[in-house]
Amino acid sequence: MKVSILNKIFKVKRREFFIGIFALGTFPKIVLSDQSTIKHMMRSQFLGSDDAPIKIKEYFSLTCGHCANFHKNTLPRLKNKYIDKGKIQLEFVDYPLDRLAVIAAALARTLPSDEGYVKAIDILLQKQKQWAYSKKPLEDLYSIAKLFGVSSKEFDEIKKNIPLMQEIINKMEEESKNFNIESTPTFIINNEHKISGALSFKEFETKLL
Repeated sequence: MKVSILNKIFKVKRREFFIGIFALGTFPKIVLSDQSTIKHMMRSQFLGSDDAPIKIKEYFSLTCGHCANFHKNTLPRLKNKYIDKGKIQLEFVDYPLDRLAVIAAALARTLPSDEGYVKAIDILLQKQKQWAYSKKPLEDLYSIAKLFGVSSKEFDEIKKNIPLMQEIINKMEEESKNFNIESTPTFIINNEHKISGALSFKEFETKLL
């Protein structure tokens, strides 16, 4: 998804922009998380071996159709041929482009294990049309959250966890400055080369060679 509003957002503090979005939502109270808990939730998430010679960062939004396309059609083949064989390590970097994507990212970050996060990202993108484009997206997002064992009370707390959402936005802001991210999905290879767009497996593979 092309980030058409990013230039405008960069002219103001993105932090203030998103806090403004949160303020427009229904957050009757703020659920505070201590810093150690937030730090644990914000730990880096990977697929593949730490010893892989090729390190790729993927910047994605859970409401981005192009990101869903990549995860459905390209990532499985990339995983089979490169990630599972120790040639590539893929790091997931949350880059939410709207309030709903921030809440979905917070949901995935709240799950206790690394496997839980990775599985949640996969399911949320596989089922993206069921919740991100529905008339009642939060209700439908909760329907998926139940698959992860999240109760109604826990989901309400996730929606109110402003400190966690703020850290997600802070990380997004930091990564934007480091790599000039302008669209999702974007991939940074070994902190040097940038690939943008939901490329087919063959197109993506060509960029790696």
